[in-house]
Amino acid sequence: MKTKFLLFLTAFILAGCSYKPVSKITNDIMGEHVYVNVLISKEEPKNSVWIKDSVLEGIVTRLGKRISDDKNAPTSITVSIKTLSYQPLLFDEYGYVTSYKAILALNFDTRLKNGKILSVTTSGEHDFTVSQKIRDTRFADGVISESDRYNAVKQASQEAFDEYIATLAVKGLKRGD
Repeated sequence: MKTKFLLFLTAFILAGCSYKPVSKITNDIMGEHVYVNVLISKEEPKNSVWIKDSVLEGIVTRLGKRISDDKNAPTSITVSIKTLSYQPLLFDEYGYVTSYKAILALNFDTRLKNGKILSVTTSGEHDFTVSQKIRDTRFADGVISESDRYNAVKQASQEAFDEYIATLAVKGLKRGD
């Protein structure tokens, strides 16, 4: 009896607050099929590919959308890298960098299914430790390996994509689309 009452009370409160899941909001403003274009950066071509993988994964797994290869899909998203930088965070006793922060800013230009255009700039960060190769007993090489860069860019782009989804949902609710 108590469980049924709590369940009813929770449903009543959520309905009273006009709760709407993000997936429902995005479905209302985006439709089922999405075309994604990630602009390849001349300075960061590999990172552009990694970002595209993260964005496509986010659209499929987090939003439940189908990726379309048709540029005439109801919704199209063009993603471009605004900035990507690596800031040193920690140093060892010899002055070599042992930890970095990847900071990524992405721009999402979105044409929604109702024809409106939305431009959103988001950012993501990821702290990571570099893989150190001991050259001898006194020195360590704090170079960022390919796998470190991949993981950092992937995590930062997922964070930026999550911010994009949140911004998209808020704008969708504000406009009543």
